[in-house]
Amino acid sequence: MFRKIVSLTSLLSFIITLFTSVVLYITPHGRVAYWADWSFLGLDKTQWGDIHITVGLLFCIASLLHIWLNWKPIMAYMKNRARELVVMTTPMIFSLFLVAVVTAGTLMHVQPMQAVLDFGETIKENQTTTLGNPPYGHAELSPLRVFCAHMGFDLEQSMHILKETGYTEKLDPSTKLVDLAHANGVTPQHVYLALRDAFSGGDAFKALPPSAPEGTGKMTLQALGTAYDLPMQEMLRRLTVAGLEATPEMTLKQIAQKYATSPKKVFETLRGDNR
Repeated sequence: MFRKIVSLTSLLSFIITLFTSVVLYITPHGRVAYWADWSFLGLDKTQWGDIHITVGLLFCIASLLHIWLNWKPIMAYMKNRARELVVMTTPMIFSLFLVAVVTAGTLMHVQPMQAVLDFGETIKENQTTTLGNPPYGHAELSPLRVFCAHMGFDLEQSMHILKETGYTEKLDPSTKLVDLAHANGVTPQHVYLALRDAFSGGDAFKALPPSAPEGTGKMTLQALGTAYDLPMQEMLRRLTVAGLEATPEMTLKQIAQKYATSPKKVFETLRGDNR
C-alpha cells in the first residue's frame, strides 16, 4: 500500500511540476506580469510559482522515498556481470556525461541549450510588447503620490484626471497604484495610461516614460513602437537626425553598441530629450 502511494504521488507531483515548469517558462517577466495583472487558468505568476515550489518539494520527497523503496534494483544497475558493485558503470558514465554536458552547455551559452533559453526569452519579450512595460520596477506598488512624482505628473491634476475618467474608488494619494486599479476593476497599466495620455497631449513620444523601463534595451524598434504606439517613420527620422542609422529589426542595445553609446541614450533620443 505504502509503495503504491509513493509511486502514484511521485507520478502526479511530477506531472504537476512539469506543467508548472512549462507555464513559468512562458510567463512574462515579473515586472510585466504584475503590471498587467497577467494570469493563466485563473492563477497569477506568484501563485504558479508557489505551486511549482510546494509540489516540486513533494515530488522530491516522494522521489527520495521511491529510491529508498527501490534501493536494491538501483544497486543492481551498478553491478557488473560478476555481481560486483561498480559505481562507474557504462550507464552511470553516460548519465553523468549527459547531465554535465547540459549543465556546462547552459553556463557556456552553447547550442542547443542556448536555443531553449532564447526561445523562452523571445516569448517573454513578445508578451512585454503585448502587455506593456511598467515605467519602472514594481511601479504598481508605489502610492499614487510617489508614482506621480516619479513620472513628473502633477498630483492634484492627476487626482482630477482620474476622478473625471471614472477612477473614484480608493482615490487617495496614499493608495498604491495596484490597489487603486483593482478597486476600480482595471490593471495598474490602465491607470497609468489614463494619466499618460492626459499629460502627453496626444504626443506619443512625449508619452514615453521619463527614463527607459527595465528591459527596454532588449526590445526592437518595431516592438517598442508597437508597445507605445509610435510611428516607425518618425522613430527612424529622430535616430537619423541624431546620427544613429537603424532598422526596425534592431534592438536599442544593438543600436547603442553600433554607435558606442547606451540604450538609455537611444531611448532619450526617441523621446526627444536631446533635441
